[in-house]
Formats: sequence, structure tokens, C-alpha cells
Amino acid sequence: MHVKIMIRTLIVTLVVILGIPLSFVHASKPEPAHVLIIYDSLAKGTSREGNIEALQRLLASFGVKVTETTMDNYKKGTLAKYTSVIAVRNANELTISNTDYIQDFASYEGDYLHIGVQLPSKIQTELNLTIQNANEQFVKLSIGQFSEPTIHVSHMPYIVQAMGSIQYGSISSENNDMDTPYAVRHDGLAYVPYYEKGNLSEIALAYVLKDWLRVTEQGKTYLLFKEVYPFSDLPLLEKMADKLYSAGIPFIVSVRPVFHNTDYPAMQRYLETLKYVQSHNGSILVNTPVVSSTIQEIGPELKAQMELFVDVLADYEIAPLGLGAEMYWTYDQQYSEYGMGSFDSAVLFPNENIRHRSQSDSSKSFSSSVYTIQLDFLEQFEHTGKVIERFPMSTALVYNFFETEAELDQNVQAYIDSWITFDDYKSVPHNVQTQANTISTHNGMFEINGHSVDLNNAYRTVSPEYSYKPEPEKSFETLFSIQNKIFIVLILLTLFAFGIMFIIGYRLYKRKYLNRRR
Repeated sequence: MHVKIMIRTLIVTLVVILGIPLSFVHASKPEPAHVLIIYDSLAKGTSREGNIEALQRLLASFGVKVTETTMDNYKKGTLAKYTSVIAVRNANELTISNTDYIQDFASYEGDYLHIGVQLPSKIQTELNLTIQNANEQFVKLSIGQFSEPTIHVSHMPYIVQAMGSIQYGSISSENNDMDTPYAVRHDGLAYVPYYEKGNLSEIALAYVLKDWLRVTEQGKTYLLFKEVYPFSDLPLLEKMADKLYSAGIPFIVSVRPVFHNTDYPAMQRYLETLKYVQSHNGSILVNTPVVSSTIQEIGPELKAQMELFVDVLADYEIAPLGLGAEMYWTYDQQYSEYGMGSFDSAVLFPNENIRHRSQSDSSKSFSSSVYTIQLDFLEQFEHTGKVIERFPMSTALVYNFFETEAELDQNVQAYIDSWITFDDYKSVPHNVQTQANTISTHNGMFEINGHSVDLNNAYRTVSPEYSYKPEPEKSFETLFSIQNKIFIVLILLTLFAFGIMFIIGYRLYKRKYLNRRR
């Protein structure tokens, strides 16, 4: 403790003597690691399809900036620009024909991670590995406290012997002729023989990546709900906030932005509900908008719209802490610059509907980025012990917002029974910057423009009486109104006169006829 105080005192003293602005000392951030991914194919139509995208999301969760290229498109001198390279070999039958890559790789001395088949002899020698190949069979993959017993593999290389390397996990066969480490690493060199999206190898690679990238921060686990709109069941969203708050479970809600008619009662009710969520240990993310396939240029208009929604939230004392987006947004120049530029934190979802506007081979990195998984993905694994440990990377368990209260009750009970420790998203530093507002977290508290957000603001009921469309000016409206009133008076007078005449007539009838009968 005394040493830390002395160091801080020394820094402040040097700042004063040398005249360096103190803000510079605190504001300077280390540049994110920059990794080159080079791959032979996307393996479409095979079991390895999608592993490049999954690798992109894993690297993003460690705060890494990524540039990718294929081996066929490799340009001479590219390897020399990077100190960390990941090669993914998906195709057993493809050989490298690009002589520029072959020559550059022969002299490359930086960190290198090889995934898949055809491990270069240079790396095999340096790692002192003996490798064989397994044909069609089922294997069991284990790593950490997790295991998956029946994974089908085809033409999978596996490590027979690894001398002097750090080993990760294990792979064993049903007939017991294989019991091998899942992956190995020695200093900056690493080898992962098997990697496919959708099974435990997707998570197992993260254990290797964390050490290979020299990441020391502990991964966190979050609970996240998305697909929340102004027309969602907002009372149900409030009930969910109540139940999770009572259970002591922090959570995140990724909300769809609204760019127009932000003064309508529907929008006001939306904002009141989000403020209620925020006051019940919920964190708010701004989800990226749905992009129309007919729009070609987005540019500054997208930036203005995203900042508009953030400002609407901030003016209502709601502090959005980051962005929810599909992975491909980070590989698009327009989306990353104009749609994501205000945020330094993101939760990245798997790609569902890719609509690039200006595709880039390099990604945008974030100070805080979260990997996402679905519950059914996690449920396919076996695990030892009751308490589920955190993954190497920060991870969010993602749900679409519930449709019924019965579904809500069932899932909240499942969270309580799951033995998963969910972390509070606002406990990590976040920063959102627009021209009008600066939103951040400090020691787990929300701040807007340097002022703490009051989480105890009373809930306000929004009146349903509202003119959604200004009434057009009507000609002769006053004249018609007076005319209607005159007609009403005339009709009432007529009815009154008719009633009097009816009474007089009845009396005359009674005198003339009824008296005679007597």
C-alpha cells in the first residue's frame, strides 16, 4: 500500500515539474493487440463452416483488433507487419501455392497459433510434437470443468507426444486408442488440432487464446435479454426486473433504438420502464437498428440517429453503457465508424442477417467486449461440481425477452437453480460519448456528464390522452358549430310545443267524450 502511494506521489510530482497535463497520464490507454488471421477456406458445407466467425468473436471478447486474409490473397510483406498471427487450415486437401506467403512464413519469428490440419514442419519441430490423424469416429473433449462425450470427427489430427509444452484439456476416443491433449503451447507458439463452431471446442479454444494473447483479466459472466422494443410487454419487463432484483441477479437489457416520435406517450412509457429496469440493478445497452436491404449509403445519418437516441435516454437519466450488435458490424467501415463510434463497450452476437455497406478486412475493437452464448449451447456440456466456473473470456448468456409471465417465472427459477454467478455489467468501466452527453460508470455507479444518476426517481404514469397527429385547420368550423347548436334548440322547442299540444288535445278529448258517457 505504501509503495503504491509513493509511486502515485512520484508521478504527480513529475507531472508538475515537467508540465505534463495530468489528464494525459490518466487518459492514455494501451493500444489493443492486433492479430492477423490467415485461412485457406471458409469450409462451407462442412462441419468446420462458421469457425472463422466464431474465432472472430472470441478474439473480440479479448479486446483484440483483427485483420484477416486468405492464403490465396496474401500480399508479400504482410506477415512482417504483425507480431501475432493465427493460421486456420480447414481443408485437408488444399496445399499452399502462394509463394509470397511461403517465403515470408519461413522468416517469420513472431507469435504463431496454428488451428486445424497441415501443421507446418517448422512449428512442429519447435514444439517438439508427434502427430497422427484420426478418421471417422466419436471422441470426448474435456477442458476445465466441462466435457462433451460424443463429438464426431473426420480427418482430425491429434497430438501423440508433446515435449516441454503447456497442455490444454484432453481428447479421448471411445475405443481408448486415443488419449491426447486438446492443444499445446510453448511461449508464443501454440497448436490447436481441432476447432469447430457449435461444440465444446468453440469454448476450449478460448483457454488457449487467453494465454497466447497474454490476457490476465478474469472473464465475467452476464445475463442478457434482447429484442426489447417500445411495443414489447413493458409491464412484463418490469415484473422481470422485480424478480431478478429480488433474487439478487444483475442483468443487461439490449433495447432497440427509436429515432422518430420520441415525444409520444408510447416512447415515454418505454423510457419510464427502462428507468425502472435501471433502478433494479439492470444495465441498458443500445442494440443496433435493423438495416434495410434497400439502403446503400448510411454515413453521418446513422451517427446522428444513434446519438439522438442516446441523448434521449441521457435526458431521461437513463445511462446506456454499450452497444449490442451482430459481429459483422465491426467489419464494416460505415457501421463501425458511424453506428458504433460513440461506444467503447459492446456485446457481439453471432451473425444472422449480414448486410454490409462497406465491408472491411479489419475489425473495430472495444475496451470491453462480451462473447455471447445460448442456454441450449451450454446445456449440451457435462460439468463437474455444482458451481459453474467463469469462462476465460467475458461471456453473456443471451435470451430473447419473454412472451408470457409463466415463461418468465420458469426461467428466473432456472437462473436461481443454475449455480451460475452472474456479474454486474456496470462494475466494469464503460464510456459512451455523444456531442451532447458523456455517459460512464465509476465504481459501479452511473454517471451522466460527471453527475451521478439518481436511481430512486419515482415512476411516472404517462397519460394516454395525446394527439398523435395535429388536427388540420377546418374551414367554417365555428359556423357549423353554431348552426348545430341552433338546430338542437329548435328541435327541443318543437318537441316541447308538441308535448304541450298533446296534453291540451288529450284534455279536450277527455271532456268531450268521457263526460258524455257519464
